[in-house]
Amino acid sequence: MRISKLALILSAVALTGAGCFGGVGKSGSADGGVFKTTNGGTAWTQQTAIVSANGTGSIATTDILALALDPQDNQTVYAGTKAAGLIYSLDGAASWQQARNPGLREGAIGAVAVDPANVCVVYVAKGQHLFKSSDCLRSANPDAYVETRTGVTISSLAVDWYDSKVVWIGLSNGDVLKSDDATATWQTSTSSAEKITGILVSNADSRVVLASTYGGGFYKTVDSGVTWTQIKDGLKDLKNTAKVAGVAQDKTGGVVVAATGYGLIRSKDFGSTWEGLQLLSAPGQVLIPSVAIDPANADTIAYAAGSTFYRSVDGGIKWTTTKIPSVRNPSALLLDPTDPTVYYLGLVAPSK
Repeated sequence: MRISKLALILSAVALTGAGCFGGVGKSGSADGGVFKTTNGGTAWTQQTAIVSANGTGSIATTDILALALDPQDNQTVYAGTKAAGLIYSLDGAASWQQARNPGLREGAIGAVAVDPANVCVVYVAKGQHLFKSSDCLRSANPDAYVETRTGVTISSLAVDWYDSKVVWIGLSNGDVLKSDDATATWQTSTSSAEKITGILVSNADSRVVLASTYGGGFYKTVDSGVTWTQIKDGLKDLKNTAKVAGVAQDKTGGVVVAATGYGLIRSKDFGSTWEGLQLLSAPGQVLIPSVAIDPANADTIAYAAGSTFYRSVDGGIKWTTTKIPSVRNPSALLLDPTDPTVYYLGLVAPSK
C-alpha cells in the first residue's frame, strides 16, 4: 500500500501550488507549524517545509489543530490546520504537502482518521462536513456526513479497527453518531450536553467505546453503542475531571490516560474507574490539551502544556521536562507507536 499511496499523492501534488504556505506572513511569528523530536523530547526540530510544483514554502506561521498517523505507515503524518486546510507528510514531517481537493485546502480541520484496513481511505472533519477520500486524497467526498443544525460541528472521529465500515463521529453539541456502512447512513448512538472531545475504540474489543466530553466527563458503551453509561467512579474527588481535552490508550485496550481540567488521570479498566496522576504542577494549574502514551508500555506518558514538554517513563512517578522552542501554545501531541522516542507536536498562536 505504501508504494501505491505514494504514487497517487505525488501525482496530485504535481497539480497543486504552495497556496498560502509561500513564506512567513508579515503579522505571524515563524515559530508555528509542527515540531518533532527523535530523542524523547530532549531536543525539538521545527518541521515546516511544504513542497509543490512551484517550489518549497513554509508552514512556520501555521496553526495546527490536529495530528494523526497512518496506522500502517509511521512516516505518513496528517495535520489539520486552523485556517489552511489539511496537510500531510510522507517522510515523517521532513516535508509537507497540501490536499488536492479544494475544500480541504482552506478552513479549519478539527480531526483526521485513517482507515486501519485501507490506508487510502482518509476521513477529515471540517466544520459541519465529514470529508471521505477513498483514493489517497486525490479526491474527496465532502458529504460523507453533513450536519445541518446551525452552530453544530464535527469535533472528533474514529474508525473501528475490527470492522472499518464502522465509523464514529462526535459533535460539538454532545451527540455521538455511528455509521455501520462506511458513512452511507448514520444513526445517533448517544447524546451528551457537552462537546465530544474524543472517541476511543478499545484495542481489546471494538464493541467497547469510550467517548470523552468537555464538561460531562466520560460515556462508555460495551455493546457497540446500543447502550451507554456515564462514568462517575473515581471522579467525584478529582475536581474538574469532567472537562476532558484528550484521551489515549495502550495497545491492550486496558490503560487509558486523559487530559482533564484536573490534570492527567488514568484508568486501568478502559474508563470504568479513574485515578489522578501526580504532576509537577498542582491540579488545575495548567491547561493540558493533549496526552500520549506508548502503546507498548503504558508507563511512558507524555504531554505538553504552556512552554514545556513533560515525559515520564515510570507511570507518572517522575517527570522530565524540556523547553519547547516556541511561544505558541501546544495543541496536539502525537507519538510514533513504533518508536516511543519520536513525538510530533502541533502548536497554535495565543488568543489575542
